[in-house]
Amino acid sequence: MITATPQNEFWFHVADQSDIPIAGDVDNKSLDLDKLAKLLKGFADAQNKNDYLFRAIKSDVELIDILRTLIGVSDKRMYLELSYLFAKTKSKILPDKNILGGTFYELTRHPLDYYKGLAKSTDPYLANESTNLIVNYLVDRGLIDVVTAMAKLANQEIEILIEKLILTKEVQQAEAKRRGHGAEFELAKLLHALGCTIFPEDRYKKSIGAKDPNVDSTTFELMKKDKGKTWSFDLIITDKGRPRVFIQSLIHTSDPGQYGVNKSDETVQIKRDLDKHNVVAPVKKELWGLVDGVGFSENKKDTIDKMLAQFDCFIQLKTLYKAGLQLHKLGIVKIKAIRFDEEYYSRDMIRDLFAKYGSVDIQLLSKNEPLPGKEILAGKAILIV
Repeated sequence: MITATPQNEFWFHVADQSDIPIAGDVDNKSLDLDKLAKLLKGFADAQNKNDYLFRAIKSDVELIDILRTLIGVSDKRMYLELSYLFAKTKSKILPDKNILGGTFYELTRHPLDYYKGLAKSTDPYLANESTNLIVNYLVDRGLIDVVTAMAKLANQEIEILIEKLILTKEVQQAEAKRRGHGAEFELAKLLHALGCTIFPEDRYKKSIGAKDPNVDSTTFELMKKDKGKTWSFDLIITDKGRPRVFIQSLIHTSDPGQYGVNKSDETVQIKRDLDKHNVVAPVKKELWGLVDGVGFSENKKDTIDKMLAQFDCFIQLKTLYKAGLQLHKLGIVKIKAIRFDEEYYSRDMIRDLFAKYGSVDIQLLSKNEPLPGKEILAGKAILIV
């Protein structure tokens, strides 16, 4: 029975990574293959590989991006590790300072472009020392072995290797971050189509960029973020101008890791605070979860299982219709009818889902019945308003 447990519902409806939309445009990364080919030829001919890399970077600092990509190091990982490396490297001019002239008691993060700038500094000492540190960083992570192997390949083979193995990894990392926003965007658009007022108010217009709203952890009224005194949500639905439904969004297409465990613990605390508030609140407020992704299978017990026990309603991309049905029960929207996807669900499943989430004043339609109103596609069902 599909509604026997929340876990039954979740895993039946769970979305594959490709099912979860990507918010905004992800840069389809590319490498300058002509520049790479030239680099590989020079490398193969060079007697001193480190010296060749030093001179190549001095000549064109943008090669740093090509080289880090070849060894599978992201932009962020490299600039964080270089920030540490530069902060801990002693200056040869000022022994009690680091190479940047700073103290050893601080660590300031700088973007990768900052270190590219150091490599072409007008200060010869700083430029040379910086380039040496960057070359050594890359070499310590296996760059010479990678470039030596690639230098033996034909250009066509290099192109396939770059496209299928190296760039795919970088693009996937960028896409994973955007899929959570993509799912939130789909829910926000549905809520707007249903006539709901939401925060952030423009969340249904753009998939990324909106700041998460915060509420007082005792009154659950909107307020500015104040650590220890507020809870942050991805979406909030209001009713008669007051917050009524608070939505957490957690989409994991890969291992949720410690972050997922921490967020599930936070969900438990939020629900505890909300239950305490609802004892004295004139109108009951609800905590919802927008949760999806196969990554939860890595640690069910400490992530998804824990959260499903807390949500008044949980939604997935295939079950966006549950938002409309639950809002109808709360009296926030009016749903006339629903028609489930009969190719996806069996008749027994449809009967079970409607018995749990439907209402007596909502009509359950079969695929052959006309739709008596405005149609809104909501996952694996059509809502009629």
